[in-house]
Amino acid sequence: MQIKLERREEIDDKRWNGCVHFALGSPPYAYTWYLDNVCEDWVGLVVGNYKIVMPIVLGKKFGIHYNYQPFFTQQLGIYSDLPISKETSTQFFNAIPSWVKYIDMSLNESNFAPEIGQSTQRINYLLDLKPTYAELREQYSGNVLRKVKKASKEDLVVSKQISPEAFADFYRKHTGPKVKGFKNKHYYSILRLVYKAIHYNMGFIIGVNNQQNELIAANFIISHPQRLINLLPASSASGNKSGAMAFLIDHLIETNSGQYKYLDFEGSMLKGVANFYKGFGAKKTSYYHIKLNLLPKFLRILKR
Repeated sequence: MQIKLERREEIDDKRWNGCVHFALGSPPYAYTWYLDNVCEDWVGLVVGNYKIVMPIVLGKKFGIHYNYQPFFTQQLGIYSDLPISKETSTQFFNAIPSWVKYIDMSLNESNFAPEIGQSTQRINYLLDLKPTYAELREQYSGNVLRKVKKASKEDLVVSKQISPEAFADFYRKHTGPKVKGFKNKHYYSILRLVYKAIHYNMGFIIGVNNQQNELIAANFIISHPQRLINLLPASSASGNKSGAMAFLIDHLIETNSGQYKYLDFEGSMLKGVANFYKGFGAKKTSYYHIKLNLLPKFLRILKR
């Protein structure tokens, strides 16, 4: 199999995005417009006429190129409408340019771990939305049901009349401080990402207002033919107290039930968050995270 490297300016966006769109069970983080808004530089590994593709996100420090997993991008890896074997995965990792000295990448759920590097499994939660809303609600835990009922008694209202700027401000205020490494540049990345996704009809903002018409919970959902992605949840202290996020997710489930897609909760490895998502009946899945350190020996200690 011949794998070629293409710089960002060489990539045919239409063909690349077509591969990502029809890839088996793959999330939409590898669309060119998505990558362009979450990182400053990336290249692609391509087989044939974009039959198989793999993005390599690039950073540079002290003159050394490295790969990293960008913010707001849970999974990347190899995309194809054909099953990807362990052998194919290994071939792709071997095709990463030798000038990339450190690899830190999360593959998507359809990928096997390559036979090189250090692999660990990470957790995600998916809720199959094919059943009816009544059937799905029967799977809710007692804790989730209590939160939803409490929110209903407080007369909370779901709103979709939220501007990208208002959403990004809300996220920066209430979630940003809890996210390790979150900087002002990530605020602008959120703005660009939200505008682009809405432009391509692949995302929407949804929120919850209290009786005073104050926004107390919000989320940006990436909408893909195969799944809805719980991308950027944020809740104020008041929202946490009133169960607003549970109310918001329940609304998403009710309005999308009976469809051939999944609600993708995007994790989590944090026990409390994982238990909250499991409380909606979501099932645990896993994906591989790969690290490969090719730095000179005197620098390897910096990336342990």
